[in-house]
Amino acid sequence: MPWLWPALAIAILVLLYFSFDRRRYHGRPNCRQRPTSEVFLDPTTGRRMRAYEDPVTGARSYREE
Repeated sequence: MPWLWPALAIAILVLLYFSFDRRRYHGRPNCRQRPTSEVFLDPTTGRRMRAYEDPVTGARSYREE
């Protein structure tokens, strides 16, 4: 069973990568994002949405209001 330890190490590294990736991109919203004046109704759900923009990177996201 000399392959057991390397296989276990690889499995742990893969799990760490995916847990980091989930926290980084699907965790809490970006704290730098500021609300804009853009408000609209989502055509698929009919919910009122507001646009948020990060002033440093210009990245935008949309959240339910």
